[in-house]
Amino acid sequence: QKKLQNGKIKMTASALPAFLWAGDLPGKDYDDNNMFEGMFEGHLLERTMRHIFTSPSSAYGEQTRATRTCNAALHDMTTVEAAHIAYGCLQVRFGIGAKNAWSEVDGDFNYRDFYNNIVDLIEDSPDPEWKDELLRAWN
Repeated sequence: QKKLQNGKIKMTASALPAFLWAGDLPGKDYDDNNMFEGMFEGHLLERTMRHIFTSPSSAYGEQTRATRTCNAALHDMTTVEAAHIAYGCLQVRFGIGAKNAWSEVDGDFNYRDFYNNIVDLIEDSPDPEWKDELLRAWN
């Protein structure tokens, strides 16, 4: 962690941050032998996706009383696809980053590349069963 903070480890778009995986601590359940196990099941990612696509209060498990139509309905979104998951990942990464204003690049980290890497990882997965299970879980 100190090496990351002092710049000895560069965080680039090809790095997969711990928040993508399930676990009480982000990435705690990461399995070196099966990187797909628990991937895109992180608590922070799930809450962010709910916040973006349904409502801020649904992200915290509260009973909701809609004051406006949710983003999913506004955009005729009926299923979660790889691009939606990638967008959620991008938003989480931005939220934990050092910038307080949007920029495509944050140091060595390029958000466009990160987004595309996530979409490609899901769409071009070497394990089609994992991809199907992942999308089924999000829907």
